[in-house]
Amino acid sequence: MIRNLKSESYKDLIGKIGVTQSELNPEGAIQIDDEVYEVRTEGEQVDEGRGVKVVRVQGKKIIVRRV
Repeated sequence: MIRNLKSESYKDLIGKIGVTQSELNPEGAIQIDDEVYEVRTEGEQVDEGRGVKVVRVQGKKIIVRRV
């Protein structure tokens, strides 16, 4: 299940590491701990099963970068 949070709660994710559950091209899903989130990259493609870090939140969008 994909988690829906208010944007204030998303800010708690900044700096956390997750694993892609789908290809990010540039949007897709990642898992952090036991939760799955819809995210987007800064434009790069990231394959499924790769590590990503939450680098910022823009409104309700979670932005990640490959690690």
